[in-house]
Amino acid sequence: MSLADLRAAIEAELAATPEFYDFKVLRSQRDGALWRVTLEPGYVYAEGQRPGAASAQALLDDSLDGAAAWWGAPAKGGASVLAVLAEDDQLVLQNATTPPPGPDLLIRLYPTRFLKAVADAWWDTPWAEQALGTLPDLAQPPAVPDAPALTGAPFRWLRPAQRQALQLLRHGSSFLWGPPGTGKTTTLGVLLAEYLDARPQAKVLLLSTTNQAVDLATLAVDKALDKGRRGQWRAGVQRLGTRFDAAAYAGREHLIPTDDHDLIGRLARAEAARPSARDAAALKAWADRVAALRDELRSASLQVLRRCRLASMTTTRAAFTLKTLRELSADGSPPFDLLVFDEASQVSLAHALALMPLGRSRLFAGDPQQLSPVLRSTDAAARRWLGRSPFAQMPARGGSVALLDEQSRMAGPVCALVSDLFYDGALRVAADAQASPAWQAARQRALGEHIGAEVHVHVHRIASDGAWSAAERGPVRRESAEAIARLVAQALASGQWQPQELIVLTPFRAQRALIRRRLAAHGVGEAVKVSTVHRAQGSEAPVVLFDPADGAQPFLQTEEARRLLNVALSRAQAKVVVMLSAADAANPLLATILHKLRLADDPRPAQPLELLAGRPGFPANALGLRVQAGRHTGEVVRISPDGRQLWLVNERSGAEQLFDAGFWRARAAASRPPSG
Repeated sequence: MSLADLRAAIEAELAATPEFYDFKVLRSQRDGALWRVTLEPGYVYAEGQRPGAASAQALLDDSLDGAAAWWGAPAKGGASVLAVLAEDDQLVLQNATTPPPGPDLLIRLYPTRFLKAVADAWWDTPWAEQALGTLPDLAQPPAVPDAPALTGAPFRWLRPAQRQALQLLRHGSSFLWGPPGTGKTTTLGVLLAEYLDARPQAKVLLLSTTNQAVDLATLAVDKALDKGRRGQWRAGVQRLGTRFDAAAYAGREHLIPTDDHDLIGRLARAEAARPSARDAAALKAWADRVAALRDELRSASLQVLRRCRLASMTTTRAAFTLKTLRELSADGSPPFDLLVFDEASQVSLAHALALMPLGRSRLFAGDPQQLSPVLRSTDAAARRWLGRSPFAQMPARGGSVALLDEQSRMAGPVCALVSDLFYDGALRVAADAQASPAWQAARQRALGEHIGAEVHVHVHRIASDGAWSAAERGPVRRESAEAIARLVAQALASGQWQPQELIVLTPFRAQRALIRRRLAAHGVGEAVKVSTVHRAQGSEAPVVLFDPADGAQPFLQTEEARRLLNVALSRAQAKVVVMLSAADAANPLLATILHKLRLADDPRPAQPLELLAGRPGFPANALGLRVQAGRHTGEVVRISPDGRQLWLVNERSGAEQLFDAGFWRARAAASRPPSG
């Protein structure tokens, strides 16, 4: 794994990442100082790909806010994208230099290429060699001889695994593995608060993948300092960047590097008053007002970084400002004592390594069983360096890894499903949650007429399979969209549920749009959140309705789809409702849900496979039986035509397992007492 290999991987990913997307225009119309451009739904051309190819479907959502737009006819011109109305296939443009194109002409969008900043770091050879030299520290973390002893004494409520996590900083690289609902961000806040108190001269750089995640982590540190009676260090925590949620900092204005604390309140009030994107003039005025307030917040980041104890920002900002961060050290030594990556499972290994020399020690917090870094290239080197996170190098065991194994989000049956499918049974409901009548009562509520209070995982059978729709640019299934809309409308009409208590998730944007339309037809409107799973990580709700739309899609049989399913199921506090058709049930990943539910209460005694193997007719005599094979228990569902192999559905994981019949015959023969 050389520097040349890593650079080749980045080049492959840059080559696979379209620099621009071309859309065909249906119409353009002026709206005050802005322009509304409506796009033809079926035509998208990504650089290097043919029009209409599935891989060419641009992310026509708010990820394109701020993109540069260009057109060559009727007259050359450009603009910036102020907003994207994905459901209307519409762009709102500002600062257009000429009128945008009309029907059947093309408009080109240039999204921000964030990988370029990472690439710049790897083409700085001295820095790149230093960064690559940190790679072995991940799998074999060195000990930190002067690591502070963190006890977490003020936080008596810490669970055993959370308290054990406070010892992670004894290692040069460490991993805080936090499955859903385990309090990973809270644990991280306590750990960093205790570290700042134990090491008064230490400097920390806290990074995360999104601005929302940076806000949550920063606030967790401040809350822990406050509750842990470490208030003298709170002013030393600074949230850098201007894309923060201003409302979240009400009462915590000291976290923002500005002397005008009233400015935070004004910004929060302005952001809360965002008008609908359909009111173009109001949106333009709002955007200008917010931009002006944010400009007032900009300060000399180098001076802020020099004086603060803990600085927080996005991993993207850290890559773009790497030169500034390096300048904090006059002698080339790491400028930070501790470098922290939150939501590290979504940070590529190449991105993390490029920043790792900034810290003497590094801590990675996240969950490798949830969403991984976004990758476009199929190149093997790109998958190794950019499709995997630092968790791919995590030691299998040892003091540098802390797994938080108690969660207080999901009801017991939902937790068991998620734990068995994705965490090898290690995740369980926290003892304090189990003992709380209020916690239990909140998870015992009926949903509609057919899902009782005691049902926590429900499969809603769908007669029709999903299919790709060229007109809607993705997989859709009308029957499941209608079923979801009816169920949601009934739940809200009953008065037992509020709109914010329900989340509808699907992997595909086309199905998301269809579900939204069906909800509107039932009078629900936009009150209930409908989201793609990728945008749901970090959220939770009492009820999650999950619609795979089309289980036959190749994407839904990948390792990334497995992580996506984990995210979808683990958002639920009380109930998970899964829409499944026959094609969905044939998907090995989705079938595990059905298998687990079917076998969960199987009363039949498990027969030892070894005993069956010693009888005539094996393995056919085991077909359909509940058996025990070593530490595995489940139902034998099929055998090979030649009788050499059999498949068992594991009742804990719901997955099929392959067994060799000859091995079990030999084992049965060896255990037979000698004759005579």
